[in-house]
Amino acid sequence: MPATWYEHRMSLSKYEEAMHAYTILMNEAKRRLIAMDIALAGRTGLSERMICEFCFLQLRMLCELIALGCLTAHGDFLTGKLRGTWQADKIICGLEELHPNFYPHAATDSATAAELKKDVFTKEELVKLWSKCGDVLHRGSIQTLWFRRYADAVEEIRTWKEKIEALLSDHTISMADGKTTAYFRMEELDGQDDLGE
Repeated sequence: MPATWYEHRMSLSKYEEAMHAYTILMNEAKRRLIAMDIALAGRTGLSERMICEFCFLQLRMLCELIALGCLTAHGDFLTGKLRGTWQADKIICGLEELHPNFYPHAATDSATAAELKKDVFTKEELVKLWSKCGDVLHRGSIQTLWFRRYADAVEEIRTWKEKIEALLSDHTISMADGKTTAYFRMEELDGQDDLGE
C-alpha cells in the first residue's frame, strides 16, 4: 500500500481497510487527471466544446473522489445519513461538523508532512467547483442554449486541475482518531482503480 504512516497510537490494522479503499479512490483520481491531460493536449479528436465537457465531468468526479476519500478515512464518525450520500457538498459539510481536520493537507516534506503547499484545492473550492460542474454539464436552457462560450473554459479547467494536482500529488490525511496520519504520493500509485475499465 503506497502510504506512509506517522503516529501509531492506535493499532494500524484498525485503518488498513480504510486506507486500502482510500488508495483505490486515489488511483482512480490519478487516472482521471491523466485522462484530462490527454484531452487538453488535443489527443482525442474531440471538438473544443466536447473536450471542455469531458474535462468538467472529470473535475466533478474528482470532487466526488476527494469527498468520498475523506468519508472513507473518517468512517468511525459516519452516520447513516452520510453513508448514503454521493453529493460532494453534503459530504464535506457533514464531515466539517463532525471533525474539522478531515480534509487532505498538501505536503512537500514526506518525512514530517510539515511544510504545506500554497494555492491548493480547498474544501470550499471543492464545494464551489462541484456545483459549477453540475451547471456546465447540462446543455442549458432555451435562453442560454446558443450563448455558452468555451474559449475561456480551457484555462479555467487547467487552473482547477493544477490546484487538485497540487493537493493530491503529495498529501496527508488524518484518520478518524485524530492521531493517526497517512501520507500519499500520487506518483507512487499504480494508476489502477480496481473498479474495472
